[in-house]
Amino acid sequence: MTPIPLTDLAAFVPPASNWKIVGQVSGNFSDEKLKTGKGDGILFNDISVDTHDKLAANLFTRFEHGDIFLSIDFMMPKNSNSGIYFQGRYEIQLLDSWGVFVPHSSDLGSIYERWNESLPEGRKGYEGHPPRTNASFAPGLWQHLDIEFQAPKFDAAGKKIQSAKFVKVVLNGVVVQENVVVYGPTRASPFADEKATAPLMIQGDHGMVSFRNIKYALLNDFTATLSDLKYEYYEGSFSNLAEVAADRLTRKGNTELIDSRLADNPNKLILVFNGKVNVPETTTYQFTIKKHGAATLTVDGKEIIKVDDWLADGVASVDLTSGIHSLSLHYLKNFSWASTGLGLFISKANTRPVALHASGSMPKAVPTPLMAINPKSTSPELIRSFAVHNGVKKTHVISVGDGSGIHYMYDLHQAALLQIWRGEFLNVTEMWHERGEPQVASPLGASVIQAGRCPLALVTNTNSLPDTLDYNEDLVYKNLTLDDIGSPTFTYQYKDVVFSDALKPNASNHGLTRTISLLQLPKKEELIIRLAEGSSIQEVDVNTYVVDNRFYVQYIPIGKSKPIIRTIGSKTELVLEYNAKLGTTIQYILIW
Repeated sequence: MTPIPLTDLAAFVPPASNWKIVGQVSGNFSDEKLKTGKGDGILFNDISVDTHDKLAANLFTRFEHGDIFLSIDFMMPKNSNSGIYFQGRYEIQLLDSWGVFVPHSSDLGSIYERWNESLPEGRKGYEGHPPRTNASFAPGLWQHLDIEFQAPKFDAAGKKIQSAKFVKVVLNGVVVQENVVVYGPTRASPFADEKATAPLMIQGDHGMVSFRNIKYALLNDFTATLSDLKYEYYEGSFSNLAEVAADRLTRKGNTELIDSRLADNPNKLILVFNGKVNVPETTTYQFTIKKHGAATLTVDGKEIIKVDDWLADGVASVDLTSGIHSLSLHYLKNFSWASTGLGLFISKANTRPVALHASGSMPKAVPTPLMAINPKSTSPELIRSFAVHNGVKKTHVISVGDGSGIHYMYDLHQAALLQIWRGEFLNVTEMWHERGEPQVASPLGASVIQAGRCPLALVTNTNSLPDTLDYNEDLVYKNLTLDDIGSPTFTYQYKDVVFSDALKPNASNHGLTRTISLLQLPKKEELIIRLAEGSSIQEVDVNTYVVDNRFYVQYIPIGKSKPIIRTIGSKTELVLEYNAKLGTTIQYILIW
């Protein structure tokens, strides 16, 4: 990945005055403008009346691209509009689409429509592709896009022989576009023609927007070929690859590509391939074995891959000079419950893998069906499961989905929020498909990971809050009750404090309201309410805070109470030091 330096605008064709380099940017979900601070590292479009709807306000990179992978963070204020035009022609739409339930081809993450002014009204726009789901976050928060784009291809005479394609668009961790062909420039492109290479363009004439962490990789085709390839086929019941012996050889011969179908018995076999691989340049190459069975790969006499796990891939990298190198691949299969399959790929940095096997040697995997749960509009859905949080598998998790499209995942062992998300509810495929061995559920929408800690802390030193509580000693789960529509309230005893924890969408469906009620007050130790933690917390409006530019916390004050932002070590916390004068209910809204 090549980063675009954002210390100045040198990476871009000299732009209009609306484009600036700044060091800080922030906003609120209700603001139609972003605030900036001095410094560098952030590209900012400070649109004005003079630059609105002016083509000169658009920003072009100095570099040109064909096939490309782009990674970029962006932030937009309320109601803003922009776009990223690959080769200056094919737009991925940037728009404040927060709260849109069914996205259209003009919403965030869409491939914008093409346009024909000569067509009748209502039909001028065509071939637009809405995102699969709305994975957008609230205005004023940083969002992320990963995009793989395949440029149109042309023959020697300049005739287009293959249209452009968005191979994959991932918005905030959710795939929203995949393998979508674009047959020509989309609307508002400054170009009507198509080319093999052209600059990237960022739309600057529609709305305020900021970018950071812009990185790209130019993807190149390359060719690696096999030669002098011979095979040996051994048929029988083998337990490991070391059992290959000359007296057990069934057949041998020449072949152009690696092919598992050279074996007559699909379940009792060893295949050995020896040959040469020709690589075009001196660099690091990655070899990948895909197979059902066991396999080893040797390059220039050195074994680089050995994988015995029946279904696992084998991957290794090796430095090779340009030219010809020896290659030896051994494959064993001694079971019948999976099809015979063997594939070998080679790749290098910023290229797509090249297959060194025949197309039928590795059968295509049968797609696993998505098993999903979505709540009814009348009552929430509650699902128990395992779940992975920050790389740790949690065993006592409940996911709560609401018909409003606002959902959360909760750790019953810590009375803690694990993640919050919008849109579709829960992927339970790994719980229910076949054996359901992982028993893990995961969000279907773009989730915001939470700290996963109990919101209450009883301490003798107010400057130190526990990261985890000892379940069944410090914290005891009491019960779960449901209200009239089925929303849960969780009740716990934490030392000498009894409290309940209830979460449900707020009245406007903009966020998740959390209500913590103290049913029994502390006797000795100080009680701290932890509303949020992160690397950075800022107050962006009265009693409204942004955490790591990932989500907002809107505190609902009781009397003169106000949370405190404090930094201890590398962690910043938003906490409320509780006293009896505050009453027994603490309430705040998470907005993202």
